[in-house]
Amino acid sequence: MRRKLRQWMVLAAATVIAACESPRIGGPLGSAGGTGGTGTASGSTASGLVGTWRRVLYFIAGDGSTGSNETTWRFNADGTASRLTVTRNFTSGLFDSQTLDARWEPLTQAVRITFLPPSSGTFEFAYRITADTLYLASQPYGRLSR
Repeated sequence: MRRKLRQWMVLAAATVIAACESPRIGGPLGSAGGTGGTGTASGSTASGLVGTWRRVLYFIAGDGSTGSNETTWRFNADGTASRLTVTRNFTSGLFDSQTLDARWEPLTQAVRITFLPPSSGTFEFAYRITADTLYLASQPYGRLSR
């Protein structure tokens, strides 16, 4: 009986993972389609990056516990940014979150993100925007707001 329940839980979690594969939780915001460009130094394409973007990954750990990792980027028009990361363990009911402040600037085919103290580091990520999905370093993020 216990084995059957565990198999059912794994199947249910896999179904949730497959259903939540889209980065657009709650459906797309803004336009109903179209494509954006890749990251360039032009103001119009870089301005498409301004807004809030989220990516949620659901997982089943080796011990059978279930959880998620949620990353939310906020790119502001003034060149400031923040990254909120929330990790949840649904099995134990625990979660942890971390917010990092940064500055961002568009480059040709990339965005440069410099984390502010107490964090540090400057990173360049390729990006492109298609409809309401931001691909940052090839990882999809759904638009939450502009």
